[in-house]
Amino acid sequence: MLFPEKYYIFGKSIIGGTVKKLRTDRQTLNDLGIVESTYGEKTLFSLFDMTESDGGKRCLEEWLVHPLSDWKALHERQEAIRYPDFPEIRICREELDFIEFYLSQGDRPTRVSYLESAFSYIFRHFRATPERYVIRRGTKLLENVLLELKTFADHVTELSPRLIRNIAATISEIYQATELGKMVDSCGQEDSFYRTDRLDYIFRYRRNHTIAALLSIVYQLDAIRTVHRTAVTKGWCFPSFTNDSKFMLCNFYHPQVKDAVANDWEMENGNICIFTGSNMAGKSTYMRQTALIVLMAQIGSFVPADSANISMTDRIFTRVGASDDLASGQSTFMVEMSEVANILRHATKDSLLILDEIGRGTSTFDGLSIAWAVVEYIAGSSLSGAKTLFATHYHELTELEGKLPGVNNYCIAVQEKGDTIIFLRKIIKGSADKSYGIQVAKLAGVPEVVIERAKEIAAELEESDITANTKNIGKKH
Repeated sequence: MLFPEKYYIFGKSIIGGTVKKLRTDRQTLNDLGIVESTYGEKTLFSLFDMTESDGGKRCLEEWLVHPLSDWKALHERQEAIRYPDFPEIRICREELDFIEFYLSQGDRPTRVSYLESAFSYIFRHFRATPERYVIRRGTKLLENVLLELKTFADHVTELSPRLIRNIAATISEIYQATELGKMVDSCGQEDSFYRTDRLDYIFRYRRNHTIAALLSIVYQLDAIRTVHRTAVTKGWCFPSFTNDSKFMLCNFYHPQVKDAVANDWEMENGNICIFTGSNMAGKSTYMRQTALIVLMAQIGSFVPADSANISMTDRIFTRVGASDDLASGQSTFMVEMSEVANILRHATKDSLLILDEIGRGTSTFDGLSIAWAVVEYIAGSSLSGAKTLFATHYHELTELEGKLPGVNNYCIAVQEKGDTIIFLRKIIKGSADKSYGIQVAKLAGVPEVVIERAKEIAAELEESDITANTKNIGKKH
C-alpha cells in the first residue's frame, strides 16, 4: 500500500488519528467474505468497488478490514458519508495512477542550482527522454492536485460535516506552513527546466511525506463519496448507535444475496440466541448478515435494513464452516476447537459471536456436551453480555432457555408438504423439533432406497431419545 490512510504532519494525524478499531481476525474476514470469499460468493468489498481512484479503493478496503469502535471518530465519518456536500476534486484515475508512478521512481532528486539544472536538462534531453517526460508530467499533475485541494478547502463552509472541516483546515495549515502554498499561488506560470527540477526535488524528497498525506486526503474523500453513492443507489437506511447494549434491526437482509428475505432481530445485553431448524433453511446466512451489518455500520456506512439501532462492538468472532489443516496435521474437529478456544479466550462482553454448529465433528454425546458447556460459559463468565448467535442441530440446547440468563430460542420457518419441505427463510421465536436432514438428502438426489432406509433407522433411534435426559441437566443450573 503506497499511501496508507494515516499520516502525521506537524505532530498530528491528518486522517483518522489514533482511534480504537473494531478488531477482526483472518478467520472472521474469510467467513464473512469481507475482502476474499471462502464460499465463492461476492465479497462485501466488491459491493463498494465503485471508487474513482485506486487509492480510494485501498482506503475503502482499510475501512472494511479495520472498522471503527471509537464513538467520536465514527460519528464524524458517519456525518461525512451521510451529507457528502463538499466540493468535488477533479482528478481522474489515470492522472492519480501516473502521480503514484512518478512518486515511486527510484532515483532520489537533489536540490540543484539554475546552472546545474540547465546542464542536467541538456544531458537528460539527449540521454533519457522518457525519464524527463515522467518528471515533467508528474510535477504538472501534482500542481493540479495542490490547486484542487486549495479550491476544496476554500469552499468548505461551517455547515459542512466536521470531518470535512477538519480536513480543509489541515490543508490550509499545510499550505501556510510550507512552500506548497506559494507553489499553488504560482500555478499556471510558464514551465522551465529549472522550475520543473525544483518541483521534482520538493515533491519527491523534501515534502514527499506531506505530498503522500495530501493524496491520502483525496483518496479518503473518494471513499466517502463511494459509500454514500452505494447506499443511495440501493436504498439502504442510516443506522443509529445507542449507548446501551441493545440491538434492534428491522427488515434487514444480506447485502449480497439476490432476492434475500428480510428479517428482524432484537437483542438485549447478554442475549444468546440459539437457532435450530432445517439444513439449508438459512441459519448461517442470517447470522453472517447480522455480523456484516454491524461491520458496515461501524465503517460509517448505511446498512440494508428499514431501520437499525446498534450498540458499539469491539470485536467480531465467527466459527462458521468446516475445514481441516492437513499441512499441520489438524483434523476438522481440531481446527474447530482451536477456533472456539480463541473466541472464548479473547472475546469480551462487548463482542459479537457467530457460532455455527459447535461440536459437530465428534460423537453426538461429546459434541452436545461441548456445545452445552460453551453456552454456559458465555452466559455465566466475564463474557456475559456478549451478543451471541448460536446455530445448532442439537435441539437439546433449547432446554437452556429459561434456565440460563439471556438465552432465547429461535428457529427458521419451514413449510411441510408430505415428504417435501419449503424453506420460508423467516426467523421466528421458538425452537424447531427436527432438522429435516432426510428431506434435504432427498432434495440433494440421494437414492430413494437410502432415503427409505434412513427413515426406518431414524424411527428406531427416536425410541432412545436423549432429550429427556437433557431436561434433568438443565435443572442443575
